Amino acid sequence: MIPVHVKLSTTINQGGQQESFTFNEEGTFVEMNGKYYLRYIEHQDGQETPVQVKFEDELIRLRRRGNVETNLFLDPHQETIMRYRTEYGMINIDVLTESLEKDVDIDAPAGHASVKYQLKQAGQLIGSYQLELQFTA
Repeated sequence: MIPVHVKLSTTINQGGQQESFTFNEEGTFVEMNGKYYLRYIEHQDGQETPVQVKFEDELIRLRRRGNVETNLFLDPHQETIMRYRTEYGMINIDVLTESLEKDVDIDAPAGHASVKYQLKQAGQLIGSYQLELQFTA
């Protein structure tokens, strides 16, 4: 487990509105069973949200565990499905990854990822998202 500094910028476009968020957090870079994980806690509006980014061959898995748990599979080769828990039960949300670029140096450790994706529910666009993630030891 190696301490790293994490910078995440997110731009969200929903219903003609655009919002941007930037987080600068301390985290850890971990190797477990040949898989690589970036873990940190997002601090916003007095809330602490644990975040885990798992780097796989061609995709990234992004898990946030807050009031609502998000588990995104960002795969540029195929649409994926995220199960989303609401007060009315589980719904399926389609995740369409438009582009995914990543460069991770596991020895440093350092890296960056740039991802553009869309979320849709029952064929309707929920929003378009862009993530820029950087981390360094």
